[in-house]
Amino acid sequence: MGSFVRRIRGYDRDIRLYFAYTLAANIAIGVFALVFNLYLIQLGHEEDFIGLFNAIQTLAMAGTAALLGRFIGKFGLWKVVTGGVALYLLASILLATITNDVALLLLSAFWGASTSMVFTPVMPFVVELTRQRQRQEVAALTMSLISLSTTAGSLIGGWAPLLLDLTIGLSRPSAGAFRSTMIIGIALAALALIPLFLMSQERRTSTPATARRHDDDEEPETDAPPAEIRNRMIVYVTVGGLMALGGGAVFPFYNVYLSSIGASAALIGIIFALAWTIAAVVGLWSPWISARLGSQAGSVIVRLVPVPLFCLMAISPVLGIAVTAHLIRVSSITVSWSMESSFISDVLPQRVRYSVFGYRSAAWNLGFSLSSFVAGGVIVRYGYGPTFLAYGVAMTGAMALYYFYFRRIPDLPQLAAEEPLPPRPEIEPESAAPESFTLRPGRGEPAAFSSLIDDEDIAPEPSVEGQADTDSDERTNTDE
Repeated sequence: MGSFVRRIRGYDRDIRLYFAYTLAANIAIGVFALVFNLYLIQLGHEEDFIGLFNAIQTLAMAGTAALLGRFIGKFGLWKVVTGGVALYLLASILLATITNDVALLLLSAFWGASTSMVFTPVMPFVVELTRQRQRQEVAALTMSLISLSTTAGSLIGGWAPLLLDLTIGLSRPSAGAFRSTMIIGIALAALALIPLFLMSQERRTSTPATARRHDDDEEPETDAPPAEIRNRMIVYVTVGGLMALGGGAVFPFYNVYLSSIGASAALIGIIFALAWTIAAVVGLWSPWISARLGSQAGSVIVRLVPVPLFCLMAISPVLGIAVTAHLIRVSSITVSWSMESSFISDVLPQRVRYSVFGYRSAAWNLGFSLSSFVAGGVIVRYGYGPTFLAYGVAMTGAMALYYFYFRRIPDLPQLAAEEPLPPRPEIEPESAAPESFTLRPGRGEPAAFSSLIDDEDIAPEPSVEGQADTDSDERTNTDE
């Protein structure tokens, strides 16, 4: 533990500021995840409207994520994330104050697009801030901090209505109590802008064309042929889409499901908060699990652990089983996410990294949108049982594809437990950045996935004459 804390203190200042940003930014996410569907119920809507709302939201997220590489290539990560946070705060305020049905559905698209600009760049930002061998550790810590922040949001979402009832007499459950709770979460999430603006000038002005990569080893970049690179990208994106089909059938409605089998809003808040608290601790074991089992096998095992419980809920809607399934699933996300994201960052060329994160997120949101739209109607007519079975089938299929394709590709070494962490060099001025470290506009950041994986785009790029081929210092690998 002492060495772990020392390594955190040894991280670059921008990394530590990113940790602070992560803690604040996800509070509103936690509040809305718990309260917003219950708020819609209080406005008189049912699961079919919730499904439509989530479908529109996630379609907008998918479209925005697909363009993420182009956005980052033009504006830089810092500007994309900062602008995304500002737009997310605005969209959240409008959602919490407007009650017209049509307006809510239109706002769901705005909310989805802004949310994508906050969510999708998480791993790209980690990649830009870190070197290869420390990347999985920083990714795991980032996911744990997201869990803690979401925990705080869940606690606020669960208990603020009660406190508002006791202090100012705002009855609960009611639309007014849930609306006030969401506004509290939004105000706290706005604090995330502070650490972003405290980041270095180099970080705030950098773009992929000026940001030089500095890995702590000299592992050559992948020498896989273009066809293999294309297949890796397609498989990874497809896995995300398959998982989304299962997730979208269940999780937009899970708080409503818990409420339907006897859980109060306060109890749901405790369940969500407990889930993310456990996940924050368990997620830190991701590098250890990866080192022992490998990224592929470790991720598959962790992802499949909750599947039997969800299948059991299809025939036995018991609160205890539902709570246990939720606790395990949330922890499985935090553990597997850093393993999968770090792995894909290592096995794809640098120039397509940002785009593959965006396309994975787009596939996730597209599958989630379609699935939640269909599931809303299914739940109204047939109950939750079919959707739980759909989750089990989709997750099993996704993990089978992931494992059997990627098991032949070895992991790269990560930072050892006691290994010291020297400071990372600062970003160099644009004039000093060799082309081999650039993500050139129009290459690696296209608008369409098919153009992204053309042979010309995924073929190795030449190094600049007279300079070392420092592009070989890095290898590359995404999710939602």
